[in-house]
Amino acid sequence: MSIYILCLTTNGGLPVFTRKKGDCDNLPFSTVASLNGFHMFFKSLGITLQVTYSEDWTYVWRDFHNAVTLIVCARSMTEEMLQTLAEIVFGAISLFVNINELVDLTLLDRMKKEARNYMPVVDAALEACTSRILGFTNCILSTENQQLAQRLNDFSGLCGSLFCCLVVGNSVSVGTEGWWDLDPIDRELLLLLLNSSSTLQNDIPVYLPKKDATLAYRFVTIPLTPSSIICVICGAGPSYRDLRAMTLDVFCAENLLQNVEKSITRNLPEQVEIDQCVLAIIVANMKARKCIFTHNSNQSSGGKRALSGGLQRIDLIKKLFDQTVQYNKNLNGDCKDVKQCSNYIEPLDQYWCLDYHKCYAHYDQMGNAIFILFISSIPTPAMRFIAQKLLYSILQDKTISW
Repeated sequence: MSIYILCLTTNGGLPVFTRKKGDCDNLPFSTVASLNGFHMFFKSLGITLQVTYSEDWTYVWRDFHNAVTLIVCARSMTEEMLQTLAEIVFGAISLFVNINELVDLTLLDRMKKEARNYMPVVDAALEACTSRILGFTNCILSTENQQLAQRLNDFSGLCGSLFCCLVVGNSVSVGTEGWWDLDPIDRELLLLLLNSSSTLQNDIPVYLPKKDATLAYRFVTIPLTPSSIICVICGAGPSYRDLRAMTLDVFCAENLLQNVEKSITRNLPEQVEIDQCVLAIIVANMKARKCIFTHNSNQSSGGKRALSGGLQRIDLIKKLFDQTVQYNKNLNGDCKDVKQCSNYIEPLDQYWCLDYHKCYAHYDQMGNAIFILFISSIPTPAMRFIAQKLLYSILQDKTISW
């Protein structure tokens, strides 16, 4: 996987920053100028250049508020992923720059001044391309989630904020209803900001690009343990000291958090059994835009030939997931017309049989989907049984609160 991100001012084409990830060289200025030149040439003709493809690469152009142009070039990534990445990168800028200031003539100076704040978030988003599913909130499930959700709601009432969540090991354990009502991009940006911060204790003024890009909020993070953090979006009050006191009062039962932290390595409770034929799992709710992404540490010895490339397995199941979401209108939410939706055939099951792996996907009527990567020796009919059994064990356990 190789990625380039180019950020320029829309009117002047002045470079703001460039970033890359993967095994790729720095782009020469002539290439940057050419990519921006294509975009400006088509724009002069009244044509919006959105995406194009070469043999190995995909190129995406995005204009934001006629102020910032982002060019994202990548190999081994879908267009949908690049569009989401562009949204997140611009959102990282908008976390710290008021949307009204984007049309100001001093935009370039302001963006360079705020770069020390948003560039760590941009870099974290690039890192997330290989380990997470962009546009979905990574979750961790445990049998303590129901109790923790009740405590979080109590804390939400005490502090007067609707937007609270508990993050355990870089994944969301539980969140309030208001938290899940936030746009997935806003949730992703806040978690990236948390993960890219140099300290766990933070009280940072931010804007939420999707909710309200003109109103400043406070993003407060309060550590409970080294791996568990309470995140709150609030206004001027209460103070950090008061929020911390409320947090320690509500979440005083350490054994609850210790039990949740046992699930960090695989994001699933210990009670949920995973078959030895399973290599990697993605469980997602397409409506809430949340997911679990995990691998199986207890793998069958019958798949030795397939076990040599752990990163390849992760890339493979992510690619299958991304392609399915991109091309299925009902899953990615692009199909808004009821009559148009009726023309699409909704898949219930999908099978992929490759040289060294097999993959199965199942979808239910509630917007849940499960993708499982298997070793190649598993009988194809058995994949459906194993996948549905695992999905239903998660959905039917009320203590998990999926």
